[in-house]
Amino acid sequence: MADDRDGGSLVAFLFGAVLGAGLALLLAPRTGKETRELLKEKREEFTKRAKESVGESRERAEDFVQKGREFFEEQSERLISAFEAGKEAMREEFARRKASGDDVGV
Repeated sequence: MADDRDGGSLVAFLFGAVLGAGLALLLAPRTGKETRELLKEKREEFTKRAKESVGESRERAEDFVQKGREFFEEQSERLISAFEAGKEAMREEFARRKASGDDVGV
């Protein structure tokens, strides 16, 4: 079974729909001028929808990138805090051993 997640099926469907609509318009019983006007209107409508779709996709991508950036920063801060806590615990342990006379071995 084909994997539809890549959008290939959607692109093929849209291409077929546009091709079918174009052929229907060309074969319809209209004058050339009427057909050209109708094609111009459909092209403008398609262009408008395509621009809107691109804008929406861009917004979603920007949101995704921003959320990824925020997640990365949050995780970096957590890692730095954990590292600093570990260093502090190590210092305290060395100080405790040194105070008790244990050989620290550093």
